[in-house]
Amino acid sequence: MTSGRSVVVQGGVERADDCVVFLPPAGSVASPYLAIGAHLPATLPAVHCEMPGRGRLAHDEAPASVHTAVDRWADDLAALLPGRRFHVFGHSLGALFAYELTNRFAARPVCEVASVLVSGAREPKSPPRSAAATAFAVLRRQSGDAEESWLSADLEMRRKHQTDGQPVDASLALLCGRADSFARPDEMAAWKRFVRGPYLGTFTFDGGHDYYLSGQESIAAVIGNIVERSQNSGHKGAGSDD
Repeated sequence: MTSGRSVVVQGGVERADDCVVFLPPAGSVASPYLAIGAHLPATLPAVHCEMPGRGRLAHDEAPASVHTAVDRWADDLAALLPGRRFHVFGHSLGALFAYELTNRFAARPVCEVASVLVSGAREPKSPPRSAAATAFAVLRRQSGDAEESWLSADLEMRRKHQTDGQPVDASLALLCGRADSFARPDEMAAWKRFVRGPYLGTFTFDGGHDYYLSGQESIAAVIGNIVERSQNSGHKGAGSDD
């Protein structure tokens, strides 16, 4: 059963060729990226994917795996925005969603994923980290019953996810908090084995794993610049730090 589309559009998409698609981090209900989307250029609308089975989609069937979650978003994006170029932003677990969504549209080119913006995440085939598991356990104890259940379900999807690890064709940018102990900038460089288009740089921001909860205007400015570079890039360029 579905109650509606699993994506929320922010901004005007009617005349836009490019859109930023935000994929949710573990445990999220509504998108935590609306404040970033509000600061994007008027010509660059944001589309926020939400997890079925919670929030406004509480009456929908919750996905049992990363693949089924991505299938739902791919169907809704293709129906709503055919022919658009997507720049997919995924933080933490959302980066894995972004990678798999890029795989979906490579196999079914209704839309094109032009760039993958990986935030605070290690590469798709990396094993779960004991330090990360401990930290998320603390977050679970601090959250309410529903939030704990959603976070646990999402982390279980991540733990069970299997991928062949085939590289996808798209531009790549890496974003992270300077104090993020879950995914350090040097570790995130392994994403270059999985996204084989032009590398647009590593961009660091003040804060830890949840750096995106503050400084949204500067993050939006970097995303806008990444999208512009992705549109203009025809060869592998040198990376830069924010």
